[in-house]
Amino acid sequence: MKKLLGHLSEVLASEAMFGIAVFEADGTSIYLNKMAVQLLACEQLKLHQLTPHAEDSRAQILAFSPEFLRHDGLYQDIMLRRPDGQTFIAIVGIRSVTVDATPLSILMFQDVTLQKKLQREITAKQAEIKAAYEELLKQNRQLKELDVAKNRFIAITTHELRTPLSAMIASAEILKLGLYDNPTQMHEFISIIHEQGQQMSDLVNDILDFAKIQAGKMDFYIEEQDLVPHLQTTLRNFNDMAQGNSVTIEADLGVDAVCYFDELRMKQIVSNIVNNAIKYNRPGGSLTVTIEEDLKLVRVLFQDTGKGIPSDQFDKVFNEFETIGNVALHHKGTGLGMPISRKLLEGMGGKIGFTSELGVGTRFWVEIPKDKVLADEVYRPRPEKSGDLAA
Repeated sequence: MKKLLGHLSEVLASEAMFGIAVFEADGTSIYLNKMAVQLLACEQLKLHQLTPHAEDSRAQILAFSPEFLRHDGLYQDIMLRRPDGQTFIAIVGIRSVTVDATPLSILMFQDVTLQKKLQREITAKQAEIKAAYEELLKQNRQLKELDVAKNRFIAITTHELRTPLSAMIASAEILKLGLYDNPTQMHEFISIIHEQGQQMSDLVNDILDFAKIQAGKMDFYIEEQDLVPHLQTTLRNFNDMAQGNSVTIEADLGVDAVCYFDELRMKQIVSNIVNNAIKYNRPGGSLTVTIEEDLKLVRVLFQDTGKGIPSDQFDKVFNEFETIGNVALHHKGTGLGMPISRKLLEGMGGKIGFTSELGVGTRFWVEIPKDKVLADEVYRPRPEKSGDLAA
């Protein structure tokens, strides 16, 4: 029976599904089973030959060294090196024994390189799937929010259009039926029709411009010209509004400001900024417009004395999604003026930004390049110098 058990032990060791190597104290192998011979591609070796070279090292993978044999135990993910220079990752077991008064070290190992590779690939795929799923969730949330904002925008815009339209129809009906007492009253109704018609035109232009920008269909006709005359003309157009709101407009435009811009789009941008600066100013307040320049750009500064913008609202000023979602908070109109202005400036190669302090006021700045910074096709004269801004 002992002979049978002894033979069985030899067979088990030889036929084991993991490598077994036995080393003497000097590091010379005295036994390698079949799997060890297969994995190491040799029938005898020195212990130090299993130590990988420095250039074979990998992050998070511990390299085998003879020092391992001093500590019995089981070790995961250890890099071994074959005598021919090839490396592999293994589960390693160490056991120290004494046979006939001779100290021996048993090294047991199993190649898990393929399993580790598959595990890394599975982990990477799982990370990709998780990221894709999270992105889908994010897009789904955004679509739902955008759908709500779109419906709200349509409802509010419809209301904004209905209000001036109703006033125009009522005034026109009074004029048609002659239900006014004197010429002065007649002119008042005519003024109402004109004012409300202008408001409707502004609303429609905002909506059309926003749709064109979103679709990437906005056309630009950029020319090199002096910005100052255009600023002066636009500011004069706001004199009545400023007086009605007890706001003073001060302009220091005493420098040449030749740069590249689309005349109609620049008028639209400046009008949006000045309109807000007056509308949200305090009675007796002011709006100061100045120009700075350097070798590369012209900068226009608009400093008002309004109530200012809370710092937690800064990100929403140019965010069309936030603007649409909060359009009901605006006094009149769609509230898309500043998001449109930013897109228009970017379309001309410029920039817009602002600083603000509560209770002190807000300073918007607009930068326009002095050189051509865009594709050549946008630098061209406008076919018609007239027509509304949305055309």
